[in-house]
Amino acid sequence: MARMIPPKIHPEVKSAAERRVFDWIRDAQGTEDWICLHSLGLSEHESKRRAEIDFLLLTRIGVFVLEVKGGRVARENGVWKFTNRYGKTDTKSEGPFDQASGAMFGLEKRVREKFDSGDRRQHRLLYGFGVITPDCPLADMLGTEADRRQLYDRDSFKTANQSIKTFIEELAQYWRERSSLGDNPGRYAPTEKDLELLSAFLRGDFDRVPSMGAIADAATHQMHALESEQYQVLDALEKYPNPRLIVQGGAGTGKTLLAAEISRREANTTDGDVLLLCFNRVLAGVLRKNVTSRGRGTVVVNSIHAVLHALIEGSEVEAEFEAAKAGLDHAEIFNRLMPEFALHALMTKDCPQYKSLVIDEAQDMLSRPMLDVLDALVVGGLKNGRWWFFCDRNNQASVFGVYEDEALFRLIPIGVAVLLPTNRRNTIQIATETEIKTLPQFPPAATVDGIPVKTDWYKKPADQRQLLSTTLKKLLNEEISRHQISVLSCRKAEDSCASQFRDFQLATIDEGNAWKVGSKLLNQVTACSVSSFKGLENDFIILTDVDELSPDWWRGVVYVGMSRARIGLYVFINQKLEPLCDERQRDWLRKQITE
Repeated sequence: MARMIPPKIHPEVKSAAERRVFDWIRDAQGTEDWICLHSLGLSEHESKRRAEIDFLLLTRIGVFVLEVKGGRVARENGVWKFTNRYGKTDTKSEGPFDQASGAMFGLEKRVREKFDSGDRRQHRLLYGFGVITPDCPLADMLGTEADRRQLYDRDSFKTANQSIKTFIEELAQYWRERSSLGDNPGRYAPTEKDLELLSAFLRGDFDRVPSMGAIADAATHQMHALESEQYQVLDALEKYPNPRLIVQGGAGTGKTLLAAEISRREANTTDGDVLLLCFNRVLAGVLRKNVTSRGRGTVVVNSIHAVLHALIEGSEVEAEFEAAKAGLDHAEIFNRLMPEFALHALMTKDCPQYKSLVIDEAQDMLSRPMLDVLDALVVGGLKNGRWWFFCDRNNQASVFGVYEDEALFRLIPIGVAVLLPTNRRNTIQIATETEIKTLPQFPPAATVDGIPVKTDWYKKPADQRQLLSTTLKKLLNEEISRHQISVLSCRKAEDSCASQFRDFQLATIDEGNAWKVGSKLLNQVTACSVSSFKGLENDFIILTDVDELSPDWWRGVVYVGMSRARIGLYVFINQKLEPLCDERQRDWLRKQITE
């Protein structure tokens, strides 16, 4: 197998033809002494300020520039036409052989300048160029422009069954013959030392370390490609005449995406309104902005708090409710009091019923009193109506709202359980680190590779502010845009690290601007508490104020915060937790070995 530099083709390379040729060269048998450099940016070129060599092959029989052209290639009246797989055609007066020739001479010029006063043997190495067209035959169009041995086309491997190694050997033979014509003293076959000198000189043009911004773009592209698979779940849901589904998925499995799409489809296909509910009012604002219907029905988006409040407000029990909640904490009011009084209100006032009920973040509102309220809101009730409950029974359950197993068991006999097994949001590194630190019961598998998670330790608040300043500077220097970064806190906003931070301007996320998060419409680094950011996401997350990891509430908050990151994750943890984190790391490794 050939030595490839860089060892993997960069995700930004969109050409399927280049990817195929990369695999051919890498996997060719008997090529252990080959060095292949891919996509060289060539600054010295005989007629262009900058050119690109698709593949530069350094072998013991010669140095060869290879130009790859995918799609259809044709020449009419001296004009070359290149048609890609999408049917777009570009025309050029310069053909692929001219392109390869110009790049080869530009390369030779650079090598001569580099070794002008040193190893002059490099001036006399055998150079050549060839063209590869894996998608179409081209031999009939060569004319006098090139020798057949300079071309490796579709017929070469499909009809003649010629290997890429054989093509290179015949290409070398052609250029040896050319180098010996006339008074030309001929060229040297490169030695192993020649190849090492040449590859060391040229490697910097190939094997560049991509900026973090480039990595983010590449990873996001892969994730977007994966999302199309989620629509298979939608198609499966539609096969039920009266669907009632409990959709279980961990963080990043696409529950909110699917909830929004189901709501749109329901409103577009039948009469009647669809109620799309969630726990977080900030998320409700985002969904309200993005979920619209062009059909006969309307999607009504609301938070469960707003629905309960609307039922109680103006009812006969409103005054009693206001008196009863005095002195109670928020959790007690929401989890027990509001559902109880909302049920009383439903007995004394008319309320709208919805054709379909779609609930995101259902784990935060799964209690028996809450189900009684929801039962009254959907046509046919929960037993006979149309509904979807999207929930995460991992660490998110009961952290922010209320979750009872008895409520879930009430739904299971009348619904169909569906599992979303794949994490579509997080990279493998983020998903793994989240699993290690927060111990979710059902961690979904991630599939997209990314960058390592960075953990930093702090002893006092001032340490966090310094870490935040350093991390933001690093990200911005790595071509990450401000809107791609969100700073989250496990604490309330007023008690957070960000509230005392002055080195950069941070935009506070609220109901009015949450729908802009992650877009250029809000071109600032954003800051928010984890609880308010629940259901949202961004490319880069800096999670601060991690002071505990053992109590269930803290594990749940950290789980939610870490899993908001799509590409890069930075976690600031209290130094007292370092032994616990090490212990969880060891436990996780042991688990991987034994399973």
